[in-house]
Amino acid sequence: MSWGLVNTNPWHAFWLPSYLDAARGFGSLPWSLQVWPISLGFYCGALVSAASGVIVDREDPRLTTGLLVLSAVGSLIVWQRLAGSGVSGTAPVGAVATGIVVWWFYWPALRRLGTGRRPVD
Repeated sequence: MSWGLVNTNPWHAFWLPSYLDAARGFGSLPWSLQVWPISLGFYCGALVSAASGVIVDREDPRLTTGLLVLSAVGSLIVWQRLAGSGVSGTAPVGAVATGIVVWWFYWPALRRLGTGRRPVD
């Protein structure tokens, strides 16, 4: 997930700030793990964009979708690093969940934009 890692044995969430503290700084992390905070930034941007759609009824679904996709790509890069380093039982839950959100909520709006119809009914 963009906000942290979840360990299932025992159940525990490892938050991004805790991870950065344990790594003793951002610069000491490998490149693939430096993507993690950037991915979180994309995710937060998507949340702000979606919230603006709810609060003030002004949302560009292309922006929100793009930010979500970039967040999912970052999650996949981190997952690939963890899976490649021999961490057993890793699963890209965040990327899959983000893909489902994009497909369920934003795919119909993007299709309407492509046809020239209004994205909001």
